[in-house]
Amino acid sequence: MFRYSVSTLFCICFCICFCSGLSAAGKTDDALLLKLDKMIAQREVYQQKVEKEIADFRRMLDYTEDDKLRFDILGNLFTKYRSYRIDTAMIIAKERLRLAETLKDEELINQGVMNVADVMNKMGKHENALIMLGKVKRTENVKKDTYFYYLYHTIYLSCYNEAIDDPGKQLAWQKIRAYKDTLIAISEPHSSSYVTNKCGRLSMSGKWDEAIRLLEDYYSQSAEDNPDRARMEYLLAELYLGKQDTLQARHYLILSSLTDIANAKKVYMSLQRLAILLFQEGDIARAYNYISCSLEDVNFGKARYRFVDIAGYLPIIQAANDARIRADENRVLIFLMVLLLLVVTLISAFFFIRKKNSKLLKVKQSLAEQNLRLQEMAENLTRMNEQIQESNHIKEEYIGLLFNICSEYIYKQENSRKALLKIANTGSMADISKVLRGQSSTSEDFKLFISKFDTIFLSIFPNFIESFNALLKEEERVQVKEGELLTPELRIYALIRLGINDNSKIANFLHYSLQTVYNYRMKMRNKAIVPGKDLAIQVQKL
Repeated sequence: MFRYSVSTLFCICFCICFCSGLSAAGKTDDALLLKLDKMIAQREVYQQKVEKEIADFRRMLDYTEDDKLRFDILGNLFTKYRSYRIDTAMIIAKERLRLAETLKDEELINQGVMNVADVMNKMGKHENALIMLGKVKRTENVKKDTYFYYLYHTIYLSCYNEAIDDPGKQLAWQKIRAYKDTLIAISEPHSSSYVTNKCGRLSMSGKWDEAIRLLEDYYSQSAEDNPDRARMEYLLAELYLGKQDTLQARHYLILSSLTDIANAKKVYMSLQRLAILLFQEGDIARAYNYISCSLEDVNFGKARYRFVDIAGYLPIIQAANDARIRADENRVLIFLMVLLLLVVTLISAFFFIRKKNSKLLKVKQSLAEQNLRLQEMAENLTRMNEQIQESNHIKEEYIGLLFNICSEYIYKQENSRKALLKIANTGSMADISKVLRGQSSTSEDFKLFISKFDTIFLSIFPNFIESFNALLKEEERVQVKEGELLTPELRIYALIRLGINDNSKIANFLHYSLQTVYNYRMKMRNKAIVPGKDLAIQVQKL
C-alpha cells in the first residue's frame, strides 16, 4: 500500500515537472518566434551589413596587385557569396581558379577546383560537381582537407535526396556513410567537423539520444560567433525530428533560422523546414510568411536546387493561408452583420423607450396636477397631507435660502451706497475715487474668470498640453511660462476641444479681435505635423 502511494506520488510529481517544462519551453519558443518575425521584417538591415563587408573586400581587391593576396581576398569573398548569391559565388570561384593557374600553385588550383565544385552542387549540377572534384589532385594536403571530403559528402547527400529509385538511394547512402567515416578520421577531436559527423554517423545507426547528447554538449560550449552554429542547430533539429520530438526540433529550427537571418544567408533550409513544421501544427499565417520569405531569399540567392524543397509545400501552405484569410473575412462579415443587427435593435429599443418615457412623463405631469387638486380638495387624507407638507417645507427652505442670498447682496449694496454717500457728503472726490479704484476692475474679473477657465479645463483634460504638442513639429512646440496655465494659442484650441470652433464665438469669449484669433490659428497650422485644416479635427479627438 505504501509503495503504491509513493510510486503514484512520484508519477504525479514527474508529470507536473514535465508539463511545467513543456509550458516554459513553449513560452520561450513563442518569444523566439516573435523575435524571428521581427528579424524577417527587418532582414534588409542584416543584408546591408553583409553587402558592406563584401564592398570592403572588393575595395581591397581593387587596390591589391599581388596575385597571391588577391587569391586570399577572393577566398573571403567566396565564403560570403556561397550562401548569399550562388551565381556570383561561381564567378568568384572561377576567378580564384584562374589566378591559381596563373600562379601555377597546385594546392591553390585544388582549392579553386573545390570552390567551383561547391557552387555547382548548390546549383543542382551534382554530376558536374563530381566530375569537377575528380580533377582535384590527391596531394597529402588534400587527403587531410575536411572541405574536400565535406564536398563529396554534401554532393552525395543531395543525390540521395533527389534519387527516385532504391538502388540510387542505396548507393548514395553508402557513399555518405563512407565519407562521414573519413571526415571523422581526419578531423581534429572536439572540432565542429568531428562532432557533427560523429553525430550524423550515430543517427544513421538510430542512436538518436547519444547523438543529441554529444552535439548538445558541444553546442552549449561553442561561442556565439561560431560560423558552424547554424549548422549545429539545424543538425540538432534533424536529430530531434528523427526521434519524433517535434517540440525540441521546432526550438532548434527557430534558433537556426535566427542565426541564418542574422548572418543574411539566402541559401538555407532552416526557415522552410520550420514553416513546414508550423504548418503541420496549424500556425498557417506564420508558416505562409516563412515559406514566402524562404522563396524570396532562394530566388535572390539563385539557389535553384532549393526550389524543389519549397515547391512541394508552397502551394499547400498558400492554399491553406488563402482559406484562412477567407475564413477570417467570413468571420468578420458575420461579426459585422451581428453588430449591425445589434445596432438596429438598440436604436429601435432606444426610440421605443424614449416614446414610452415621453408618455410616462406626460402621465407623471398629469398625476402631479391631479395631486395638487386632490391636496386642496382632500385635506383630511393624512398621507397626502404629509407629502404636501414635506413638499411645502422643501420649497420654503429653498425660497428662504434664495431670499437670504438676495438679502445679503442687497445689504452689501446698501452698505456700499451709504459709504459712498457719506464720502460724497464730505465733498472729498479723491476718497470716492480711491474707493472705486479699490474695487476690482472688469479686466481683473476677466483675468480671474480666465484663470478659473484654465484650471477647470486642465482638471478635465490634464494631458491636453502634451497631447497638443504631439501634433506640432518638435522645434515648434508650445512652452507654457512659469505661473501660467495656458497660453493664448492653447486657450483657443482648448475652446475648440470643447466644441467651440467658430472664430467669432472664440473672439467674443476671450475678448480678442477676430483677426487675432485667425492669426493664432494660422500660426498653429503652420507648426503642425498634420495638414493644417486637419489640426482642429485632431484636437477635437484628443
